[in-house]
Amino acid sequence: MPSLREFVKSFAILILGRESKPRRILWGLPSGFRINVSPMDHLGYLLGTTEPHLQRAIRKYVAAGDAVYDIGANIGFVSLSLSKQVGLNGRVVAFEPVAKNADRLRENIKLNHIANIHVLECAASDRRGEAVIRVSENLSTASLVWHKQDPRAVELTIKTVAIDNLVEACEIPKPQFVKIDVEGAEGLALVGMQRTIATARPVVFIECSDAGRETAWRLLTSLGYGCQSAITGSSVTAFDDYRHSDFLWLPAS
Repeated sequence: MPSLREFVKSFAILILGRESKPRRILWGLPSGFRINVSPMDHLGYLLGTTEPHLQRAIRKYVAAGDAVYDIGANIGFVSLSLSKQVGLNGRVVAFEPVAKNADRLRENIKLNHIANIHVLECAASDRRGEAVIRVSENLSTASLVWHKQDPRAVELTIKTVAIDNLVEACEIPKPQFVKIDVEGAEGLALVGMQRTIATARPVVFIECSDAGRETAWRLLTSLGYGCQSAITGSSVTAFDDYRHSDFLWLPAS
């Protein structure tokens, strides 16, 4: 017997259809914006129910006029959310290395006539150059570190940048909030922006992975940051508890 969630999804797809086309986001932080998706694949985007804890964090820690980073922007649901929160005088820097995702991200920005999102078609990493990213099941799980033993994975050569270099060259602003969801490569991204974090002291939202957790924990604690669960809000003081979830890192006051 199908669950209530499966029934709701089936009913929504029956009403909305399956094709991918521009559709209005009904609820959630980016409500009112349009996004080009199929309800079959991204119903949560249209209902505004995707990552409610991240949406709560954005509402709490991002203010009008802020500069923010969306590292691992995919097709732009979070970038749209950040754009709405920072307003006309704010700025969103969206990092997305996979060309097809970046194209769809730009399309969704254009659909909404947004001027405060700057797309960088590259991966935030520990150095400037090129790297191989691997796509296994779908484009949203493309990773610099995963899928090396997966014979189905498609390898793409992408550009990488170190955020510290971009900030110090005044190519992008220092951030007040950073979201990192990069399928295991958060350690690389953090190493490449550690000077920026040390001086700007942004709130950092991270999807934690086994590959990046040790680097993230060591680097952020050394910079005087405290960790809490992004889902429950409870403090995380032991490294063993820092795994397989989303976390907020807050600078010491």
